Amino acid sequence: MWTCPLCSRPFKQTNQQHYCGGKTVGDFLRGKSDVSLALFDHLLAKLATFGPIQLHATKSMIVLSAVTRFAFVINLGRNFVDMVLPFNEPYYDNLCFRKIGQVPGSNQYNHHLRLMFAEDINEEVLGYLQKAYAIGKNV
Repeated sequence: MWTCPLCSRPFKQTNQQHYCGGKTVGDFLRGKSDVSLALFDHLLAKLATFGPIQLHATKSMIVLSAVTRFAFVINLGRNFVDMVLPFNEPYYDNLCFRKIGQVPGSNQYNHHLRLMFAEDINEEVLGYLQKAYAIGKNV
């Protein structure tokens, strides 16, 4: 493990590229609606059942990591939470992702998910979250 000397975040790879500016998770949550905050808290509670996670803020998102990054919360709207799960293959046969796109120049496919209700974190979504978490744990 390598720890950034500027922000003290641990990384699996030495000199891992990252953002170590002054943003905090609290900055992203400040001023958000009770609905989106409750959805975010519900998401974190579900993820905690898989194992420990860390949250890190960047300029534009909240990064969720186990050993490595496994998901990104990209938007907390008035009544929703948007997130991205990166996988090395597309999972087109699903009812939960609203967009799947290959990251240019890589073999990564970003799977975009919008949560509007606690019930949106159903068995299908939990399966993909667990798959992403396992990749982040390097299991």
